[in-house]
Amino acid sequence: MGEIADKFSLAKERIRYRHIWGTKAVMGFKKKIAFIGLGNMGQALARGILERGIVEPSSIVVSDIDKDKLQSCQSELQLTVAGDNKEAVRKADIIIIAVKPKSVESVLKEVAGSLEPSKLVISIAAGVTTGYIENILRKEVAVVRVMPNTAVLVGDGMSAIARGKFVGEEEEKISREIFSAVGKVVEVKEELMNAVTSLSGSGPAYIFAVMENLIEAGVREGLSPQLADTLVKQTALGAVRMASQAKEKLSTLREMVTSPGGTTEAALNVFKEKGLQDIMAEAVASATRRAKELQE
Repeated sequence: MGEIADKFSLAKERIRYRHIWGTKAVMGFKKKIAFIGLGNMGQALARGILERGIVEPSSIVVSDIDKDKLQSCQSELQLTVAGDNKEAVRKADIIIIAVKPKSVESVLKEVAGSLEPSKLVISIAAGVTTGYIENILRKEVAVVRVMPNTAVLVGDGMSAIARGKFVGEEEEKISREIFSAVGKVVEVKEELMNAVTSLSGSGPAYIFAVMENLIEAGVREGLSPQLADTLVKQTALGAVRMASQAKEKLSTLREMVTSPGGTTEAALNVFKEKGLQDIMAEAVASATRRAKELQE
């Protein structure tokens, strides 16, 4: 978590620098944003919004049952702390629901009376559909569902957004701009959200698992744990950058590294013999099924 903490510290310093020198943030839109819930995702998103200058700190109001988190965000980022969830909703134009899925229903029932049709509700609660939220609110409120992944913590997240039935182009644009502050954004049909969850939502864990096993394999071949760790992390970083920047397909990039009869081919042959492709497909399918079960 050291690199994540360093990234957060850098963001805070840049924000503080703007305040010290009186530099105004480049405003994306003149709206106030409320965060209900300040877990890792909520905090990362708030910091990203400030870093990108989408709104100023005074335009963000936060509410959470953890008073220490509220005090920290108030002192470090100069955010406005609401007395409760209803106050946060009343003060904002955009409400980001960032609580655990099991708490969504109680939060929505608490704030429903304070939600006007002109407000935008964005939920990052996994498995909670826009229809579920709309049914609880019983109003024609624009609801956007978002599935981010944990890489938002370092500003390189992947977020998929899905529109509720009352969402127009403006609400979609606002949602996209907010989540672009912490990575890339795509829009998908909501029926694809479970597949998105299993691929990009859970995806970082798959990559970490592969890296863990590569490090262990290197140790078995005589490398020190520290050296194996460095080799694997830098190799993964470089490979991802190549994949992101190159015009070639992933299969072409793989072939560029694979010399006939060489070491890479020997390793890839083991992947093929052991059925790596089938294992990955089965894993993603299992995660998708579980996402559907949790949604029900």
